Amino acid sequence: MEGHGITNIQRGETFLISTGNELPGGVKLESEKECGICHGIFLDMEKYVEMCMQESSGFEFSTFLVGSVFPAEDLDYEKGFQSLFGEHGESIKKEFNREFGKFLSSRLQKEVSFNEPELTFLINTKYDSVNAQVKSLFIRGIYKKYRRDIPQTRWIHKTGNGESIESIIGASLAELSGCANYYLHGAGREDVDVRMLGNGREFVIEAERPCKRSIDLKLLQDKVNSSGKGIEVMGLSISDISEVRRIKGEKYSKTYHVTVGCSESIDCLKLENAIRELIGKVIYQRTPLRVSGSRSDLVRERTVQGIKLDRCDCSSGELDITAESGMYIKELINGDNGRTIPSLSSVYGSDLKVIELDVVRINRSDE
Repeated sequence: MEGHGITNIQRGETFLISTGNELPGGVKLESEKECGICHGIFLDMEKYVEMCMQESSGFEFSTFLVGSVFPAEDLDYEKGFQSLFGEHGESIKKEFNREFGKFLSSRLQKEVSFNEPELTFLINTKYDSVNAQVKSLFIRGIYKKYRRDIPQTRWIHKTGNGESIESIIGASLAELSGCANYYLHGAGREDVDVRMLGNGREFVIEAERPCKRSIDLKLLQDKVNSSGKGIEVMGLSISDISEVRRIKGEKYSKTYHVTVGCSESIDCLKLENAIRELIGKVIYQRTPLRVSGSRSDLVRERTVQGIKLDRCDCSSGELDITAESGMYIKELINGDNGRTIPSLSSVYGSDLKVIELDVVRINRSDE
């Protein structure tokens, strides 16, 4: 805490001069290797540089940070030692992280970053080991889905070939970045049998432990879009974890195109009247039976903002529905055995079913 623009070594020398080498009882100066706190670790920095270079081999990065772990018994001893001098000395952890960080920066020719390091070296002085923690690479964008047979993410639904939007985008990302794994974070999700059309859905794809960070985003987009997998991505840009939090928190209304059917002939005038009655209504939706095993059993209140009847004949009708974020559209149509009140089926007076459902617009505020 004493002085400005000087090192701790200079502070120590100044202190010893000012005290005339008069140290408290039981305290004596030893060689660095015999020090009970540092055990000569500052003489081993070249060794740790080599370990860091070995651990980071194969990873592209421009910024880093040093962290360290010291034995608990040494830190306890340090506290006792500092108490002899007023308990305001700097911990060896902070001193080592700073001094070794400067030393490593000069050897690697890379910058230290305290906020967003692309790689963090964690040095365990007790076990004499180095672990390189690689920051994930985040890429944001918008996707469209033209198929009715794949889920958004892996493992949630078992499809014939195991494909998902996540795996289709992630496979191309892994090829370009050499990442260990990948994870798709979407701004909501659509069902397996629902297409995502119109202006598309926001997403962030995370590459875990990427070997390469400076990837060609245009090439990534072209790889996904030319794969023939029924997924299109656009507007790709480098992002960060804050973007994941942002898109997860957004609550935009959505517009859907729905084809409905009935076990009997549809009365188009009756359907039009039922639609008119639902517009502007607050809908009470208990968690649907089809997802009740994975979601909390709650009653949600959502508003129908608009419904337009595009086409109707005796066999089916086509509707455009705009609804508040979080509304279950299939259950708005079929009523889910009375768990959605009111529903189009209950107002119409007969059971209606969803034949096809598409998301045709997410009503983002900036579009």
